[in-house]
Amino acid sequence: MPIVKINVHKVNAERSLKAKGGQIKINNNVSIKDVEDLDFSVEGKKGLKFTFDFACHYEPDLGKIDVEGQVLFVDDQAVVDEVKMLWKKSKKIPMGVMEQIVNAALHKGNIQAIKISEDINLPSPLPLPKVKPSVMSEKN
Repeated sequence: MPIVKINVHKVNAERSLKAKGGQIKINNNVSIKDVEDLDFSVEGKKGLKFTFDFACHYEPDLGKIDVEGQVLFVDDQAVVDEVKMLWKKSKKIPMGVMEQIVNAALHKGNIQAIKISEDINLPSPLPLPKVKPSVMSEKN
């Protein structure tokens, strides 16, 4: 299990006061800002700290939610060294590691955005499940 923990250390949300009705488009994006060594090891394995930005923007100019955090990752020394070398050289991350980090950041960012969107009266950034009358009547 390479991902040890996901921390959130900054959340910013705002809703535009001049918002108009109509079609709303929600854009979610995750970017990796930095990769650093972890100060500790887990079961003798070294790790890395990936700092991420999760951005949820509501168009046209309805509002935005930004979440910044860190994904703590541990793996074999060879994997950690490869990630550090590639990041230092080209600011890229090997695809197998990148998939895990981005999925973890998306998960944490979306959960935070869902909670905050309700507080500031923005639509949920993800469609939430709804009960359909036809499904309910079949069970009765």
